[in-house]
Amino acid sequence: MIPLEKSSDAIFPFQVNDEQTKVYIAGGNTSDQQSQKRQLEIRGSRPSPLIVSSHKIKKPPQHPANRDLVSPYVPRVTVVVSPKVVHATASEFKNVVQRLTGISSSFFLESGDGGDVSPAVRLSSMEKAAESPGILSPSPAMLPTAIFHQGGMSTSGFMSPSQSPSYAKLTSTQEALFDTELSIGFSRFEQRDAASLATKIEHMSEASDSEKVSNEETRVRQKDEYEPEHKRSRWQAALDELSQMPGYTLTDKSESELIDEIVRDVLMVLCSKDEVNMIGMDMQVEEILSLLCIESLDVRSIGIWGTVGIGKTAIAEEIFRKISVQYETCIFLKDLHEEVKVKGHDAVREEFLSRVLEVEPHVIRFSDIKTSFLRSRLQRKRVLVILDDVNDYRDVETFLGKLTYFGPGSRIIITSRNRRVFVLCKIDHVYEVKPLNTSNSLLLLNRGTHSVLLPEVYSALSLELVRFSNGNPQVLNFLRNREWQRLSQQIQKTSPIYIPGIYERSCCGLDDYERSIFLDIACFFRRMDKDNVAMLLDGCGFSAHVGFGNLVDKSVLSMSHNLVDMHSFFQATGREIVRQESQWPEYCSRLWNQEDIVDIIIHDKGTSAIEAIFLDMSKLKFDANPNVFEKMCNLRLLKFYCSEVIENRGVLLPQGLEYLPSRLRLLHWEYYPLSTLPRSFDPRNLVELNLPSSCAKKLWKGKKCLEKLKKIRLSYSDQLTKIPRLSSAPNLELLDLEGCNSLVCISESISDLKKLVFLNLKDCSKLESVPCMLDLKSLEVLNLTGCSKLENFPEISPNVKEVCMGGTMIQEIPSSIKNLALLEKLDLENNRHLKTLPTSICKLKHLETLNLSGCTSLDRFPDLSRRMKCLRFLDLSRTSIRELPSSVSYLTALEELRFVDCRNLVRLPDNAWSLRFKVEFRQIDTEKFSRLWNKFGWLKKVQIS
Repeated sequence: MIPLEKSSDAIFPFQVNDEQTKVYIAGGNTSDQQSQKRQLEIRGSRPSPLIVSSHKIKKPPQHPANRDLVSPYVPRVTVVVSPKVVHATASEFKNVVQRLTGISSSFFLESGDGGDVSPAVRLSSMEKAAESPGILSPSPAMLPTAIFHQGGMSTSGFMSPSQSPSYAKLTSTQEALFDTELSIGFSRFEQRDAASLATKIEHMSEASDSEKVSNEETRVRQKDEYEPEHKRSRWQAALDELSQMPGYTLTDKSESELIDEIVRDVLMVLCSKDEVNMIGMDMQVEEILSLLCIESLDVRSIGIWGTVGIGKTAIAEEIFRKISVQYETCIFLKDLHEEVKVKGHDAVREEFLSRVLEVEPHVIRFSDIKTSFLRSRLQRKRVLVILDDVNDYRDVETFLGKLTYFGPGSRIIITSRNRRVFVLCKIDHVYEVKPLNTSNSLLLLNRGTHSVLLPEVYSALSLELVRFSNGNPQVLNFLRNREWQRLSQQIQKTSPIYIPGIYERSCCGLDDYERSIFLDIACFFRRMDKDNVAMLLDGCGFSAHVGFGNLVDKSVLSMSHNLVDMHSFFQATGREIVRQESQWPEYCSRLWNQEDIVDIIIHDKGTSAIEAIFLDMSKLKFDANPNVFEKMCNLRLLKFYCSEVIENRGVLLPQGLEYLPSRLRLLHWEYYPLSTLPRSFDPRNLVELNLPSSCAKKLWKGKKCLEKLKKIRLSYSDQLTKIPRLSSAPNLELLDLEGCNSLVCISESISDLKKLVFLNLKDCSKLESVPCMLDLKSLEVLNLTGCSKLENFPEISPNVKEVCMGGTMIQEIPSSIKNLALLEKLDLENNRHLKTLPTSICKLKHLETLNLSGCTSLDRFPDLSRRMKCLRFLDLSRTSIRELPSSVSYLTALEELRFVDCRNLVRLPDNAWSLRFKVEFRQIDTEKFSRLWNKFGWLKKVQIS
């Protein structure tokens, strides 16, 4: 027995999987240690002067750092476990012990407050050690220790015996294990202990075949347990049976070695790699390890970034498991964001630094220590620090600078959903965790599932769920334990789905504006044009582009092809967040479900809680009362639309409409049934007005404030005769009047729209003229196609990029067209009265497309005086052109030239063959064109029919 003296430090090392595990017991006598609260610390390995050889234990020199930082009068017990912190619940620990040793869990007896084990079973290790010097009886402090958190496993380095409510359970669990082993394996015990041992052996044997032993027989055996003659044969039978049970045999080993072996094996099970959670992650772990460059002596930091549930923590834990043995001090702070919320920034900083410096938090306040001293202490350490779930820079701001003080070879890993954190923390490399591919997703989804579905149905559902999960492990684990066919129906309807973990953390770290943007997109705007969505959300005061960027950085949104998008499970979660705002739909902020909306409208259940309504009317037809929106005073988005074109469907207003909320930003009502909007409607906040295919003859009477209005779409409102004066809409960017074939004129006020970008008057067949548009400096697209009564080419802003004027009555293009210096597309298709083009057309330096097809009166292509370096497409189909001028060689960028149904075409100039372009000849007179056959080999492609 090695005595523990007051002034000495004793270290008991033993090998765990060829890695040193050491226990330091510093200061104080045995009674002091038992009376004082003990400090538990889990650290990485340090070079040890001890070597276990032939079961001999040698005393090492005192650790200098401990002498410097810990008062010799403060008793402290420090358990150093290498290479990892063990995370497990007490139940998990006991279950593994039972599996390895065969000891029933009933032998792990705990008091309610984590106190002593039942005296009938318990043999105090420390007391026995003091009484029996010949026996080495290890105390709980001599063993590797798991850190238990209430509610489950944790790797937080902050929990200590004095702080954790579950620590007492851990201690009693260990002591029960140790004392049971002492009772059944040690050769020196008193007679009363022998009797207790016999009883326990019998109980263990009887427990394995409980059906054979009645309660009455058990009471009889307990009654005469102190009669040696009667019990001897029964003991022998029990011991024989016990020898056949799974477990460990104490032969020539000392009891401490046996306990070491049991605990080592338990730790190996508890610390083993989680194969389920690591499916498909191995390659990503290796990629991060390569970024860490463990062999390098620089101080390096890595950020692990990804959406909630993607596996950041699992990857970090696996990396910790692999490399922690190489570091002197290892700290894994799990759920740091929650720790800060509970304890506060200062407390987290103090505890973090106490962990690094291996001192108790209450010994010294680090805010009182000079920075130079702290830096000198930290620079001596090669540490591994993992900060998990840092979703706000403020979580680590108070001690961030200290991370740069660590010694050569140190590594810092931060996991976060917020990419901005890595920028502010000046992380060296950021690794984005990728979702599982389809095969690994299917492997995880199908693991342990048993289905009665037909194979083809099972396969189809599996793929559908994998697509929904987007390879997110947490979502897949959730889906795996649910009824798949019901889930499939919810997914197809984009219904709300509650996904534990995803739901609680989706809006974590979002401010009010970001949360509103997230919910609007989840409910209404997924996979829609980013600029259009931003325009509406800006109108709501949400600063959309800033919000988009933040949500992308926080792994909530993604942007692709100018579309705003999010994963399907995020959409389902966002809708679930809205659904849980109230059990009554009329008190939810956003409505999209048909049944809910129809019920609210028909029964006049509207409330001020409703902010947005999107209703697909394709298969609906019902009446609404005139004041249906009167109670919805906070309504900002209203969209009645048809995903399918079905006649005689929609919301009808047989008694008219008296009220629309003034807070509306979006008013989108397809097949609007009335001739005008309510007279009381104040559109001052309106950003977008869409009334396609409506019955409107005019929008309203008089002048309205339209300062925020940016888009008006009245397409195919074939009863519309005029539009209001738009001088009060200075920010209007789009005006779409396509198909308004009752519209006779356009107000001159259109010339006041300095920000107008898109003007569509296509198929306004009664429109005879348009106002001067020279002052429309922002105009880029003008569409007058199908304005069959339009005779003159209009005056257009020089900044226009696209002009479409097919099917008009114009006879010539003015030479002033050269002023359209930015024009890229000129479409004059089917202008049957057009006879000539001006030669100045060659001055359109940016022109890429020129469509003259169907201009049947055009018999000559103009002679070009300069190169047109941008023209790529020229369509002369169905024209009367007989030949092209030699200046066609100036079309140096030409890629395609079409001559479909050019029956008068006779000749192409010889120099045309120097150009290498695609030529399409169809329905031409091949006899007239015969002498060109030997030229075709020079062309890129020829189509002749």
